[in-house]
Amino acid sequence: MAAKHAEQICHPGVVEKIEAPVVFVRIEAQAACGHCRAKSHCGMVESVDKIVEVSTDRAADFATGQRVEVVLQRSLGYRALLMGYMLPFLILLVSLFAMYFLTRNEAISALVAIGMIIPYYALLYHFRDRLRETFHFSVKAHSHHKV
Repeated sequence: MAAKHAEQICHPGVVEKIEAPVVFVRIEAQAACGHCRAKSHCGMVESVDKIVEVSTDRAADFATGQRVEVVLQRSLGYRALLMGYMLPFLILLVSLFAMYFLTRNEAISALVAIGMIIPYYALLYHFRDRLRETFHFSVKAHSHHKV
């Protein structure tokens, strides 16, 4: 069981509302995040609360106010990290150096590099429904014991 838990990213949360088949879970950044090895890569550290929409055919098994855990496969977490942070950084860096090499103008290079990020995030937004299917969260009743 410990090996399976290592393959998952789990965040405790509270069910905010249920609109079957979707369960809306509020996840709070916790003091435990300070000791997590993945905190530098996790968006949970950046804010106090996040609402996660979890599609499940078991929505009727949950109740508003119930403590739950939101689970994502670790491999999908790495893919989200790549798409959300690493690729945009790479685009920014490559375009910055390429434009500086071509123009030798720092201001223009910086503006073009920042401008290159806009179409990337516009594409992510355009394909948000497909991404929502790819990055499937699951929800389970909160377990009080550690494995």
